[in-house]
Amino acid sequence: MGMIGRVRSQAVDASKLVTDWMEHRTGIVTMMEHFLFEPVPKRGAWIYTLGSLTLGLISLQFLTGILLLFYYVPTTDHAWNSIYYIMNEAYFGTLIRGIHYWSANFLLAAIGLHMAQVFFSGGYKAPRELNWVVGVILLLLVVVIAFTGYALRWDQDGFWATVVGMKIGSYSPFVGGQTIRFLMGGDTIGPATLSRFFAIHVWLLPAALAPFIGIHLYLLRRHGVFGSEFEYTERLAKLHERQRLERFERYEEEDGEPNTGRRDRADRDGSE
Repeated sequence: MGMIGRVRSQAVDASKLVTDWMEHRTGIVTMMEHFLFEPVPKRGAWIYTLGSLTLGLISLQFLTGILLLFYYVPTTDHAWNSIYYIMNEAYFGTLIRGIHYWSANFLLAAIGLHMAQVFFSGGYKAPRELNWVVGVILLLLVVVIAFTGYALRWDQDGFWATVVGMKIGSYSPFVGGQTIRFLMGGDTIGPATLSRFFAIHVWLLPAALAPFIGIHLYLLRRHGVFGSEFEYTERLAKLHERQRLERFERYEEEDGEPNTGRRDRADRDGSE
C-alpha cells in the first residue's frame, strides 16, 4: 500500500509539473478553464449542454470522416465497393462507419434541439443576435453536408435521394437551374456529380464550417448564454424593482397623496 501511495504521489507531482510548465509558457490551462466554464441556471441546466453535444458530434464527424478517407474511392465504379470493403474487410471499419452514420443523424437532431432551446430562451436577443445568425448559417452548412454525404454511398438510396434533391433545388428562382446544373456537372447525375459532391462534402463545407464554429464560440464567450445564473438573477432583480415602483405609483395616484406622507400620518396617529 505504501508503494502504491508513493507511485500515485509521484504521478501527481509529475502531472502538476507538466501542467505548470505548459501554463507558464502557453497559458493553455487558463484558456481551457475559460473555454469550459459556463454558468447556467440551476433549473434546466442540462438543456444548456445541447450546444456542447452538437460540437462534440461535429468533432466526431471530422474524426471518423478522416478515417473513412483512407479506404473510400470517389468514383462511380468503386464507391460502393469501397464502402463494402470498409464494412466487411477493414479493421474496425463497421464501427467507424457506423459511428459516422449514426452521429450524423444525432447531429441533425441535436442541432435542431439546440436552436429550439436558444429560441425559446430568448438567446437570439441583443446583444446575441449576430451569434444567432452565425448559428443559422451553421445549421444550413450541416444540412448541406448531410445531403452531400448521403450521395457518396452511390447505392440506390443515395442515387435517387440525390435525384429528388436536385429536382427540388432546380425549382429555386433565378439561380436554381444553373446551380443544379453545376453541381451535377451536366444535365444528368453521373461521375462528375459524385466527384463534385465528394469535393464539397470533404473539403469545401468543412473548410467553411470550421471558421464559423470559431466565430460562434468566440461570440458565445463574449456575451454568454441567455439565462446564465448572473444575468438571470440581475434581470429578475431589475424586473421585480420595476414592478414594485409601478405598484407604488398606481397606489399614490389612486389615493392622491405620496406614500411617505400616508406612512408618517399613520405613525403619528398610532403614537397618539
